[in-house]
Amino acid sequence: KKAWYEKFRWFTSSDGFLVVGGKDATTNEILIKKHVDPHDIVLHSDIIGAPFVVVKTEGKTPTQQVIQEAAQFAAFYSRAWREKFGAVDVYWVYPNQLSKTAPSGQYIGKGAFIIKGTKNYIRGVPLRAALGIQKSGEQLRVIGGPIEAVQKHTNVYVEVVPGDEPSAKLARRIRHLMYEKAAQEDRERISKIRVEEIQQ
Repeated sequence: KKAWYEKFRWFTSSDGFLVVGGKDATTNEILIKKHVDPHDIVLHSDIIGAPFVVVKTEGKTPTQQVIQEAAQFAAFYSRAWREKFGAVDVYWVYPNQLSKTAPSGQYIGKGAFIIKGTKNYIRGVPLRAALGIQKSGEQLRVIGGPIEAVQKHTNVYVEVVPGDEPSAKLARRIRHLMYEKAAQEDRERISKIRVEEIQQ
């Protein structure tokens, strides 16, 4: 059985916080309306097509580390990656700063929210990501996220930056690189990982 957050994009930060992001307007809407608690923090970027990203704090104070990693996550899943930007600005707010109530005469579309109050900006967040293989017992699964977070959870990972290579070709190359880095006993299973799983 899948956990609720597996319907979204997600990763576990290097210091143990769950970070969840929307995939599109529909999942952005669901994430913010159904899965945000008052003590969580929400990240977003001003660039069109950016996901909403939520740090699930479980009542703990979020660290600068998780905020930085969540900002990278918001950056590289935005349109900035496709546009081949080197970096982008990301901000974070508290859930009570988000509203679906539009000013008179305006309409708020699906997956969009009005932000009230101060935005806490993180400037120049670099567009860098990592994909890795996480081992749990006999199970292997592909994980993705900020480099520091993926490093924390596996030794077998590949760093990725924006470029021109088609995703299917890149995914096969990533699988080959992870195969070469992996322990001998894991190589056969890595070779059978579907390209689509890496592309996703």
